[in-house]
Amino acid sequence: MLRVRRRQADCHIVNRIALQESTAPGVAPHALVDIARRAGFDSIGLKVAHSAGADVWWHKGAGSAELHSVVEHLLANRVSVLDVGRVELGGRDDDSHRTVLDLASRLGARYVTASPVPGTDDAHRLADAFARLVQECDAYMLIPLLVPSPGSAVPNPARALEIVRQVGGAVIVTATTDQSAFEIESQVLEAGNRLGYLRLLAEQIDGTTEADCAGLLATVPVHVPVAVGSVAPGDRHGLETRAHRWSVLIDRMLEHPLARDRRLSLGLEGDRD
Repeated sequence: MLRVRRRQADCHIVNRIALQESTAPGVAPHALVDIARRAGFDSIGLKVAHSAGADVWWHKGAGSAELHSVVEHLLANRVSVLDVGRVELGGRDDDSHRTVLDLASRLGARYVTASPVPGTDDAHRLADAFARLVQECDAYMLIPLLVPSPGSAVPNPARALEIVRQVGGAVIVTATTDQSAFEIESQVLEAGNRLGYLRLLAEQIDGTTEADCAGLLATVPVHVPVAVGSVAPGDRHGLETRAHRWSVLIDRMLEHPLARDRRLSLGLEGDRD
């Protein structure tokens, strides 16, 4: 079986950007790799458990035909996998989390996402479950990301950050385009070395312009990836056009004002045009 070798984000001179599966309902994972490459993304994010797409593509785990296809497309396109999800914490005991870890390792992912099942209000139990996941991930050279779940004992990012500071792992910081650069920088600094990656929502990027968002992420450290996800996926047939625009705008968000001034004065195009 082919296995993807992890790419090290800190060897790049720009932040790695990832296109998450949530933006592409019904699109096969190997096709998502191709779309990501053409649209200017370095990485993708996949769900291999507890989702509709997972039931279609990954129900056989490492025996799924899709695995070989995805790996080939990743290698051919020089695209990497940022994260794989998801592990459910506090739910019924099953072996799905081992499938997630195994596939994440085979796909060369850096992170595995984990989220409490809604209604699980035992904070100590959830913290213990995540601590065990941290230990399991060590054997796979993975880092688990604790994602808040409304209606659980981890309802918000602040509580997630408290737990990872105690037991290990990391968190995802979700930024919005109506925030200031200072507010986003404060979120990043608050998470510190417990930050996995920064997440933006596709729907918000669709509603912004280059003039409105230029420099918004200029102080985000270069080793921090930026991912685009969705809460309300749009028309899959327009995905590639939208995704290309997202990658261009994210590049403008990451561009420091000094670099922007130089580029405009010289009439240069951006890295992801």
